[in-house]
Amino acid sequence: MTVILTACTMRKRFSPDPALIAASLSKGNLQSVGRDWRNRVAEAVGIAEARNLYAGRGMMEAKNAATEAEATLFIASAGLGLVEASDVIPSYDLTVAKGLPSSIMSKLPPGTTEEGWWDEIATKEGIDRMEAQLSRDQAIFLVALPANYLKMLGSFLKALSAFKEGRLRLFTGSEQYEIDPELKAYHMPYDRRLDGGPAPGTLGDFAQRALRHFVAGVLSVAPTEDAKGHAQRVTLAQACWVRPALKSGIRLGDDELLKIIQAEWDSVQGRSTQLLRKLRDELGIACEQGRFARLAATVRAERAQP
Repeated sequence: MTVILTACTMRKRFSPDPALIAASLSKGNLQSVGRDWRNRVAEAVGIAEARNLYAGRGMMEAKNAATEAEATLFIASAGLGLVEASDVIPSYDLTVAKGLPSSIMSKLPPGTTEEGWWDEIATKEGIDRMEAQLSRDQAIFLVALPANYLKMLGSFLKALSAFKEGRLRLFTGSEQYEIDPELKAYHMPYDRRLDGGPAPGTLGDFAQRALRHFVAGVLSVAPTEDAKGHAQRVTLAQACWVRPALKSGIRLGDDELLKIIQAEWDSVQGRSTQLLRKLRDELGIACEQGRFARLAATVRAERAQP
């Protein structure tokens, strides 16, 4: 048996419940804001199964991987905690990505961590349900998360039986984020060669593309191997792939570049590192890092205004 955990997406197929918009919350401490949000969620009406609410390629890849592995799919939601793909849930607008109008972090005191927010909204019921799935038949646990969600869920993952018993396999796309040393032993070492191999795509859906390749090309042929053995198989698979060559980009003036940054901001949830990479690798635009930081700061300030 297999259990898969992936992250929710900002893109949703239904408009958010007016009560479930982070921008409408009052500022406060972690406990008061968390209580307000939980009360709103409790009163909201579910409108679709989670698998049909979240949009985007990353979610599509995770769903396909779950189908191929005959796995139970769970989704880590910054607004709802842990949900199963079949759960009927409300639509909402909340993220932990900083600098966005929907960021819950702007409502919390300086120094509050994403992990602290997760502890506020992840219900015991959701955690117990997933732990029960993991314990049943000693399921292998495949976790595909972007860096900010991996940071948010680090302690949570280490508390699960699958981690303690070596059944965790971890997939993430950031090459800059330093993975928790305790989790690193379970990290499957996919790198940007995946983009030049069988599953090209963007950084935003890298973790889920790696997950799907692992399900089809590694887990299917070595279901009982340990994490070290699985990692070695990933390394061998990538040996014949080639990291896409960086192309020299077109040069734009500040006004043109600013408009593109504004247009692409939500596609990476306001994460500047991913946005700079998208400009360079996907859109073919040349942009010096200091210049980009200055323009991105302008956009972040504009979007933070009420």
